[in-house]
Amino acid sequence: MPRVQQFKTIAYVVIRPPNELQPLLRGKASRAAFTTKVWKALKAVGYRRGGWFKHDFGERSTRYAFHLNILVDGGYLEPEVLDQLKRKLRRLIYPRSAIKKWGDKLDIFYEYRQTPAEMMHTLKYCTKATFLDTAWDEELAGNLYREHYSGWWGKWDEPPKWELSESAQKLQTLVSLQEGNCPKCGEPVTWGRHPVPFVLVLMESPIPLDNGYYALPDERPPPPWVLRHTNLIELPDGDPRKKSNLVKMHGEREADLRSLVNDYESY
Repeated sequence: MPRVQQFKTIAYVVIRPPNELQPLLRGKASRAAFTTKVWKALKAVGYRRGGWFKHDFGERSTRYAFHLNILVDGGYLEPEVLDQLKRKLRRLIYPRSAIKKWGDKLDIFYEYRQTPAEMMHTLKYCTKATFLDTAWDEELAGNLYREHYSGWWGKWDEPPKWELSESAQKLQTLVSLQEGNCPKCGEPVTWGRHPVPFVLVLMESPIPLDNGYYALPDERPPPPWVLRHTNLIELPDGDPRKKSNLVKMHGEREADLRSLVNDYESY
């Protein structure tokens, strides 16, 4: 069951570090530390559960712009309440030096979603890939290989608040893959150490799933028959299969000699 179905309404939060801090967030370790600090800050101000999704670039630029898209329980907030929330989050996420330098420029975007269609549309946006071409930043692509791009915190044991439409099943597949789980069985996916050349993937007639994910055809099942080695003890004594290869070789040689003798005598 998708976690997003347990939201009655969603608060959509975007946290983007300023450009001056972006060079410090070009590796998996630094990005993971920042992400952990963000969701723990949200938990500290009252959001007991939620999900985060990493984006590497913006909508219309190939300049690196790491930011987090976050979904939590929430709705409309009065402007004063929202300003207080943002100030609390800034103090919990950023060091004092950053707050002193940028202050309110450390913007935190906040909106809310009320209908299932709005929530699924936002989830689709959060799970989309933004690093569409490694040529934009090949060094960064190497740094981020096999990074986890989404995660959740809190308990998710409530019944669904609304039903998932059939068109949203594909989106749930992407969410499962980004979480590192197989969308079919739910088991953790074991990723390869090195990227597979795409030409080899195409040779398997893959099914595109979106966001650069492909599903390969199921492996062909083994043949219905199984090779069963004969138990020589079960064979009768006169069966030639019980003879050793050396005995068989001598027997064949003897037969050849007898054939030559018979041919000679026939003349």
